[in-house]
Amino acid sequence: MISEVTLNTFSHAQDHGGSIEHWAMNRAHQIVVHQGMRLVEAAQSLDRKQTSANTYALRAAIMECLIEAMREGPHPMAAE
Repeated sequence: MISEVTLNTFSHAQDHGGSIEHWAMNRAHQIVVHQGMRLVEAAQSLDRKQTSANTYALRAAIMECLIEAMREGPHPMAAE
C-alpha cells in the first residue's frame, strides 16, 4: 500500500529532475518525522502498548518504502 504522500513525493522528485537519492532522503525524513516521533512520544510516556504499535508502524513504513524503491527502480536521470 503506497500512500498518497509517497506518490506525491516521488512524482515531485521526477518532475523536478530529482534523483533517487533525493527521493530517498525525502522519504526517510517523512518516516522519521511521522512514525519516528510517534514512537518517541509513546516511549516517553512509558506506554508499552503504544510503543509496540508505533514500533511496528515504523517497521512497516520502512518496508513499504524499500519495496516501493525496488518496484520503481532507479530514475533514468540519476544515471546522468
